[in-house]
Amino acid sequence: MSKKLLLVIAVGLLSGVVRAQGWLPAEMCPAEPVRLLGCCYEGSRLKECTVLTPQSKDWRVETVCDGTEGRMQYIFEARRDMHQVGVAVAFDEYDWCSDNYVMIPAVVYNGNRQRIVNRAYATGLDRSDYYRRDLALTSNPIPQLSPEYGARSRLEVNISNTTTPVITYLNRKRQQGIFLFTDQGITVGREVRDHALIVEESPDRKMASFVISAPGVREYKPEFIGFSASPDRGISVKAGDKIVIRVTKVVFTADGVPSLLARFMTERKLHTVSALPRNLMPMSEMTGRMIRNIDERYHQGDKWAYYCPENADWMSYGWVGGLINTYPMLALGDAEHLQRVKNTFDFALMRGFGKSGYYYDILGADGNVLYRDGAKLNPGIGLTRKNADVLYWMVKQFMLLRKQGKAAEIRPEWEERVRLLADAFVKTWNTEGTWGNYLDIETGRIAAYNTTGGAMAVGGLALASLYYHCPEYMVTAREAGIFYYNHFALVGFTSGGCGDILQNADSETAVALLTSLLTLYETTGDEMYLKQAADLAHLCATWVVSFPYRLPENTPLARLGANLTGAVWASTQNKHGAPGFCTQSGDALFKLYRVTGDTLYAALLRDVIHAHAEGVQPNGKITERLTYCDADSRGSRGDGGKTGWNETNGALMGLEIPGIYVRKDRGTFYVFDHLVVSLHKQDKKQMVLKIKNPTAWDAEVTILTENEERAARPLGDNAFLDWKVKKRVKAGKTIYYVVDK
Repeated sequence: MSKKLLLVIAVGLLSGVVRAQGWLPAEMCPAEPVRLLGCCYEGSRLKECTVLTPQSKDWRVETVCDGTEGRMQYIFEARRDMHQVGVAVAFDEYDWCSDNYVMIPAVVYNGNRQRIVNRAYATGLDRSDYYRRDLALTSNPIPQLSPEYGARSRLEVNISNTTTPVITYLNRKRQQGIFLFTDQGITVGREVRDHALIVEESPDRKMASFVISAPGVREYKPEFIGFSASPDRGISVKAGDKIVIRVTKVVFTADGVPSLLARFMTERKLHTVSALPRNLMPMSEMTGRMIRNIDERYHQGDKWAYYCPENADWMSYGWVGGLINTYPMLALGDAEHLQRVKNTFDFALMRGFGKSGYYYDILGADGNVLYRDGAKLNPGIGLTRKNADVLYWMVKQFMLLRKQGKAAEIRPEWEERVRLLADAFVKTWNTEGTWGNYLDIETGRIAAYNTTGGAMAVGGLALASLYYHCPEYMVTAREAGIFYYNHFALVGFTSGGCGDILQNADSETAVALLTSLLTLYETTGDEMYLKQAADLAHLCATWVVSFPYRLPENTPLARLGANLTGAVWASTQNKHGAPGFCTQSGDALFKLYRVTGDTLYAALLRDVIHAHAEGVQPNGKITERLTYCDADSRGSRGDGGKTGWNETNGALMGLEIPGIYVRKDRGTFYVFDHLVVSLHKQDKKQMVLKIKNPTAWDAEVTILTENEERAARPLGDNAFLDWKVKKRVKAGKTIYYVVDK
């Protein structure tokens, strides 16, 4: 026998072993795109998976359609006693290509096909990665489909790893989108064993299998960074035991990622019926508590006094609330808080900047730059997102002061520093054609490329163009908006918003780009930006929990009866839900709803607002943990701790979102607050709302009423100052509110 033949046989045998331990079909069967599988496990490793037939000795399978198009129940009945087993449904694609888009909400975007390095938490990139334009998008180890042709390509997650139990993918050649919705898992004893969501590609990438397995057994368990030994195991069954996997398959025409995500927005809650959010705490009560928490962060030093955004005495520029938490304090309108904000601006704006006009990440209490996170090992760099936040929020605060009639309180030196920051963004853009992930604070060069980290600067420059009467700022804002939309939104992810991780996809840049594109729409009137903003809202929806995950009974959140629908996932590395967007109110979603009339945007925002209240501890503090993921603080609310950015976004929601929005010309309304509202009566002249406060706290409800003419005009920024209608509803009481048409 020739050496060549021996090699062929050896490769064939090896392929057989791999195939037996994998999820791909043993042979191409395009006529049978769905396989029902019986699985045997050895620990967390798939030992064997067998296609089930009527003659199978292990499982009898019944397939039932429940009357909903595409919705099937696969009922597996054990024919004999078995141990360390499970079942699965595999959907096979034989016309596959690695260019196709694969998304599992909050955990996999575009297959996570990116460069992987293993870096410790909050250390930034390796020194050799900086100042490299050719640097590939880089993440810590996460579940991914391999970017390397011929390499094993398989990812495995379970339902606790995602915000919606679904596998989605886009077949670009067929211009077809596919959703595979399922349930959380199966009940074993008193607890739910999560399904696993598995995607595996053939080495030549011409075939792929999308698998839902019960119980979910991952070979490796995703952690905060990297992987660990998986605790997942098969189960023991007795003859006659049944396992049910319920799947809704949605197939539709999609010419790109925006089409896929637009359909996801409409379908995300249809398979798993969500309970209505709990009415726990009125927005006015929430705002008051968060304001008090921010006030507790006012640092009174020997030389300077300022609002701290974090659990320390330093000033953090942007990101987690620095020079953002001052906005709700200004909105209070009183002399004391005005002075505190002015002290903060004096301290922060007049220090911590480089020759370029950009700011370093952190300013210590001694007035000197403090190096943390990526800058600790690479002094001289700063996170692009932080400077972008400062630009947007400072211009917005200048506009707020002017609208309050307090223009005289704005010091020229503050305006000059913010103008120089805007100039820095323009200069870098004109030189580099992007803003990258990190900036060299002295030179203005890009220190690390890729990412959507500068997304908030788009909106910041748009506002600055109006405030400083500088058309060049708007030119750059438009160019950057187009760039970010084409290079990230169309690809199906955004990244670069978090300074403590690498370049993983994240929710923070998604909501930042949404806000910026909506700002471009409002400042230019260009309808293109409204469509693009809607596309980003759909991406944001993938990061927001859409279903009532059932936690183990012994976890703190389960004992509280928490409904985690509306919690916002941070990133594909920071695998936890949080109370709100970091660090924004989500008012762009309200503006989208207001312009389009599409209640899907309103419902998404309502869920986020209500989830924020789920995070409030008995002591009035709030942390960033509202999570069911088994990789990060599963079932914990983090009682005993506190985080400043959640205080800030809570206060912002209370300011920038009305409790009830009324369109009197349509006779419609939408409730964002923790209230029960119904239409008591209506005629041509009036509509009467019955407003009940079911919570334990008195509510001061902001009611915004508009007609068609007013709703057609941009809401703009600082609009809340014009919302004069505020109705008090005592705890447990009901009032009636009359709207004259």
